[in-house]
Amino acid sequence: MTNGTNCRHASTRADGAPVRVRAVMTDIARKLAAWCLTACIAAALAGCAMPSVLSFKGDKVKWDALTFSASDDLNNNSPVAVDIVFVTDEAMLARIAELPASKWFAGRADLVSTFPKSLRYRSWEFVPGTHLTVSGDTFDRPRVAAAFIFANYAGPGAYRVRIEQFSGRLAVQLDDNTFSVSAVK
Repeated sequence: MTNGTNCRHASTRADGAPVRVRAVMTDIARKLAAWCLTACIAAALAGCAMPSVLSFKGDKVKWDALTFSASDDLNNNSPVAVDIVFVTDEAMLARIAELPASKWFAGRADLVSTFPKSLRYRSWEFVPGTHLTVSGDTFDRPRVAAAFIFANYAGPGAYRVRIEQFSGRLAVQLDDNTFSVSAVK
């Protein structure tokens, strides 16, 4: 009986918790704390390299639709290429915001291949008198730092508009040598 009592006393503490269970629980708590610390450090270090799809920065594009209307005298009666550009990186935003349409269209392939996670775009070409409504689902609802529309008119000019609204319906009016973007109510 004495041996059983001694073993019992040897395996419990003053608070009544068995030493073995307490040691296992302490080991689990240490491992959990170490894992949490490692995960926090990894997240902090990977924050800069986080894919934009996983990032929660920027505005989510939730357009219902975009309607493009080209006037009958568009670009001196010639087609116009139009790109909607989604910028997901703040550093790239400063670069794109300064580009005139001619430089965007001349260098877009190089820019997109060099910075594939910072830029996305969709392209159309409009002839005079055309109208097109594009569903908002076409754009995959990305999170963006900014969005721009570039129109490749023949004459000199920036032909760039920054889109400020990321929900609802938008109308893009393409005129002779200029274009505008407005919200549709």
